[in-house]
Amino acid sequence: MNIQMVEENMQANSKERKPEIIVFAGPNGSGKSTVTEYAKIIQPYINADEIKRTNYCDNLEAAKIAETMREKAIENMQSFTFETVLSTRRNLNLLRKAREKGYFIRCIYILTVDVNINVLRVESRVKSGGHGVPKEKICSRYKKALALIPELLTVCDVMHIYDNSIKPFRIFKKRKSESFYWENEFWKKEQILKLTNGSEVI
Repeated sequence: MNIQMVEENMQANSKERKPEIIVFAGPNGSGKSTVTEYAKIIQPYINADEIKRTNYCDNLEAAKIAETMREKAIENMQSFTFETVLSTRRNLNLLRKAREKGYFIRCIYILTVDVNINVLRVESRVKSGGHGVPKEKICSRYKKALALIPELLTVCDVMHIYDNSIKPFRIFKKRKSESFYWENEFWKKEQILKLTNGSEVI
C-alpha cells in the first residue's frame, strides 16, 4: 500500500466518522466538575461556569452564551463537550436535535443516592468561594433530573451512570442496545432498573 492509498483511506475514515457530543449531566452538587477533570473530553468544552469566570458576566448571560455556542457547534456539525444539570428538556431536546443530524452522543451521568449530599456539597463549595444554589432549587432539580434519565437514555448512543455519594462508582452502562448493571452499597440492581426505566426510585 503506497502513501497515496494510505492518505485516501484516512480521508475516507475521517468522512465516515460522526461528529460527537460528550455531555456530563447530573444534579447540582453531584460532582460533575470533579469527574470531568479525570475524564476524556472533546474540545471545545462549553461550560457556563467557565464562561462566567472568563467573561465577568452573570449566570444568566453565561448560560445564554453557552446555549448559543452549543447551537452554533451543532449547526456546523462540530464535536464538543458540555456540562448540564439536565433538569429540564431544553438540553435534552438539543441532544435529540444533534442525534437527528447524525451526531454520536456520549453521556457521563453523575448522581448521588440522597439529595442531602448534594445540598451539603453546594454549601461547602460556597464556603470555598464557589457559586451557590438555593436548597429548594437543588431539591427540585434533583428530582426532575433523575426523572429525565429514561428519556436521556433513548437519545444517547453510550451512557454511563456513576454514583458519587462517596467516590465515583459506575452503576450502569448502555452501549447501543446492551445494558449493564453494577450494584454497590447504595444501589441495588432493582433500584438501578427503576432509575433507568422511569419507575419511582425506592
